[in-house]
This record gives sequence, structure tokens and C-alpha cells, in this order.
Amino acid sequence: MNLSKPEKSVLGFTAIYTAAFAVYFVRDFNIEFIGYVGLIILIFTLLYGTLDRTRIPASIIGGISLWGLLHMMGGSIQTKDGVLYDWKIFPFFDGGGEFYILKFDQLVHGYLYAVVALLFLHLLRNYFGDRHSQLLVGFIAIMSSLGVGALNEIIEFIAVLTVPDNGVGGYYNNALDIVFNFTGALIAVLGFYLLHNKTED
Repeated sequence: MNLSKPEKSVLGFTAIYTAAFAVYFVRDFNIEFIGYVGLIILIFTLLYGTLDRTRIPASIIGGISLWGLLHMMGGSIQTKDGVLYDWKIFPFFDGGGEFYILKFDQLVHGYLYAVVALLFLHLLRNYFGDRHSQLLVGFIAIMSSLGVGALNEIIEFIAVLTVPDNGVGGYYNNALDIVFNFTGALIAVLGFYLLHNKTED
């Protein structure tokens, strides 16, 4: 498969930080994030292995790669609140304990599922074109993104059951993750159609 220069750059960038964090997590014996390193490798194997058919833009692949880096950083860099994922950025709402908005973890969730929604939107538009309601296509893209988010929560639940001292969090953390997943996906799809409509005017 012939990769474009941007595709090669994203792949090289991803390979470098994944290898570096893999060494770090193995040395620290962080089972949870060793598993996530494997997940990132699987995701990029699927993305690049199907590019000839999916034609996913390098910008979306780059967005997923950036998430991978943020995720690795989130589980390793220390802040005053704990690891970076626990960093309390600004107290928009403080309900005590995990019921806190806004944290780094929530921003990463919103960002990731915005990118995932754009990925599904690209695949759906490639398949359906303009033959079907774009409202329906956008809705399916958002729901598909939320489906991936639900799968991630299942993986985190498995980590809770199997990995001692995991950093997954409890009910409020899970519920806020879902809220930010939906918010990110909704903003991304609405933003795409607003920009798309402007370019067609």
C-alpha cells in the first residue's frame, strides 16, 4: 500500500510515542495501560490495513493519534490532583468527590468521541453519498460514536474487575464520561455540517 506523506508522518509519530510509553508502562508494571498500548496498536493496524477501501482522511487518523498520545500522558504524568487524567482544570461544578466539572479526563473524552463521530460520518457519507437524509446520517454517526464509547466503558469495567488499584473511577465518573462523549460527538457532527453547508454556498 502506498501511503501519502501525511499518512506516513502520523504512523511514524504514533509508533514513536507508543514504543516510548510501552517501555515506561512495562517498567512501571502498569497492566491497565499496557493493555491500552496494545489497543492503540490494534486500532492503527485496522486503520492502515483498510485505508485503500475506507480512504479515511489523514486529518482524522491524526486526530486519533493525538488522542492516543493524550491517553498515554493522562495515565502517566503526575499533577497536584494525581495523574493527568485526574487534573481538575476549572471548577465549573463541584458536587463533591468524582462529581466535578471540568477535568482533563472529560476533555479527552469529548475530543476523542468528536473524532470518532467524524470517522463514522466519513464512512457513512462515503457509502450513502447524498442519496439519504443527512440528518439521519449525522444521527447514525453520533450514535455509532456513543457505541464505541460504551465499548470503552465495558473495557474499563473489566479493568475494575481484574486490575488492582486501577484508576477507572466510579458511577459519577462513568456517567460524566458518557455525557462528554455525547457532547463531543454532537459538536463535531453539527460543526461538520455547518462548515460543509458554508462551503457549498
